[in-house]
Amino acid sequence: MKKKKEEAQPTRIKTSGSTFKNPIGQTDKKVWQLIKESVSLKKSFGDACISEKHCNFFVNKGNAKFEDMKKLIEFVSESVLKETGIKLETEIKILE
Repeated sequence: MKKKKEEAQPTRIKTSGSTFKNPIGQTDKKVWQLIKESVSLKKSFGDACISEKHCNFFVNKGNAKFEDMKKLIEFVSESVLKETGIKLETEIKILE
């Protein structure tokens, strides 16, 4: 299982973990598919970017601030809603 996880998800780097829940009941697609279809995977805010390995993981490349990560999460959520009509729900808890 560990090897499978390391192949599919970013490990040993700073990430937010799995950012959004799969939108069960709204579509059969997984959240990563919706993100991939709706957002340029090269989009970033400061040092906050989308993982190349799994696009539902957002990475801190070194000096991302809370605001950078929050902007990226909001941008992805809004882009998916605009492109697909599906409202994403965060899996992570955002503490302000």
